[in-house]
Amino acid sequence: MNKVANLTEEEITQALAYVGLVFVAFELVKSLIVNPIKAFYADVTFGVGMPFKSYEEDVLSRHKDQFEACLLYLRDFMKAIDSDDVNAIQGLRQHRNELAHDLVNRLHDLQIAGHAPLFREVNTALFKLSNYRTYMEIGSDPHFQKMGIDWDTLKGHEYLILEDVLGKLKMFS
Repeated sequence: MNKVANLTEEEITQALAYVGLVFVAFELVKSLIVNPIKAFYADVTFGVGMPFKSYEEDVLSRHKDQFEACLLYLRDFMKAIDSDDVNAIQGLRQHRNELAHDLVNRLHDLQIAGHAPLFREVNTALFKLSNYRTYMEIGSDPHFQKMGIDWDTLKGHEYLILEDVLGKLKMFS
């Protein structure tokens, strides 16, 4: 029997909106992890005495998987996130992969409310990554330093996107 066929229109809409949220959240987190770090190291030679060496030495030496290596770099070297954030991101990654690879079999029983704690943790991690990335991109500009910006609460555009999506879905409110 097709379990998805037993879902109401409202249930299937909510399930698909939730899956979309999982995918959007993961893509936002991913966009703040690998590419910005690679871009930072691209075509740059660091001088003697600098804390940075090379992408291979500073990042890829931490783990064989590039995503994992970048997470460890952000946690251990840059101190942008902590172990709880890494665990939340890995939890989201695992949940996203499970949905992406077995959606039809999971669609009828997503247990959305049970994932609310994961999304609270991911929300914190995404804020930290977005805040860190925004500061790295514009925080050293003297123009912005004079503006009295509270860098501890500044939200980057990735975080604002997730915040907007969550506000519109109201799944976890």
